[in-house]
Amino acid sequence: MSAGQIFLSLFVSLSLTLAAETVFVAAVKKNLSDVLLSVLANFATNPLVNVLHMIFVLALGLPKIPVIAVLEISAVCAEGLLYRTCSKNFTKPLLFSILANGISFSLGLVFNVIFQQ
Repeated sequence: MSAGQIFLSLFVSLSLTLAAETVFVAAVKKNLSDVLLSVLANFATNPLVNVLHMIFVLALGLPKIPVIAVLEISAVCAEGLLYRTCSKNFTKPLLFSILANGISFSLGLVFNVIFQQ
């Protein structure tokens, strides 16, 4: 993968995640500070998850599914912790993080199927 392809992949992944999760958070929370917190959480976790995925799977050849599982669970936990720590409006921050990440992950799978043919 060239540097340009890596950058494009990271950009697309973050953009799709921000679009999906921001819409979800805005629809469910309707609170600007929580929407912004979600955006910041995704800026903190999404690029890191994707870079680590590239390193572990593409560079080191580790199996894709276990790597994705560990990285996604880590992101869900980190974002849930951020929601719990930084906002009083999330009554079930871990569940909220699971739902938001589940939505964006599912959309990412669909996107990859459509555009990698």
